[in-house]
Amino acid sequence: MTTCLLAVSACDSGSSPTSSSAPSEADVVAWMDKVCGAVDGTVKAMSDEPGVDMTDPSTLKAGLSDWLGAKVAAVDKSITELKALEDGPHPRSKELVTTAESGMDQIKALLTDTRSKLDSSADATQVVTAFTEMAAKASALENSGAQVQRKFDETGLAGAAQKAGNCKGLQTSASSAPTS
Repeated sequence: MTTCLLAVSACDSGSSPTSSSAPSEADVVAWMDKVCGAVDGTVKAMSDEPGVDMTDPSTLKAGLSDWLGAKVAAVDKSITELKALEDGPHPRSKELVTTAESGMDQIKALLTDTRSKLDSSADATQVVTAFTEMAAKASALENSGAQVQRKFDETGLAGAAQKAGNCKGLQTSASSAPTS
């Protein structure tokens, strides 16, 4: 579910650039490719399911905690990569990147909160409850994805996103990702 959100929100829109500034189109497309590449790291990390035996309470908690830790690390890496791209060639580069960073921060907060609840759980029921709460809250993140999508239109970067290879890959991920 979160994979769909990330993939759809990162690089999907139909507008053309309208900025009167003079960055070269090739520079803007190359920069957008890096932005989508940064987001793609999290998309790929979120696309797998925990490889944990859900029927073995002795390994369930540690396995899910490790899985969540890997997801948090991927989001952290994406945020770091996005921060480095704030001063892109387009006049509104920082505006777009900070919106994407905000979405990543929300995902990180959800994962970190779930991991904290999981690590402090006393039994398998609490572990399952923590994951169920995470799934319920994940749907609320769709709003941040929609904000990023709107920002593509508002900043005039949607056309560049459509030409950037990593953005095209994210659009493919969105259409083929599971909707659980």
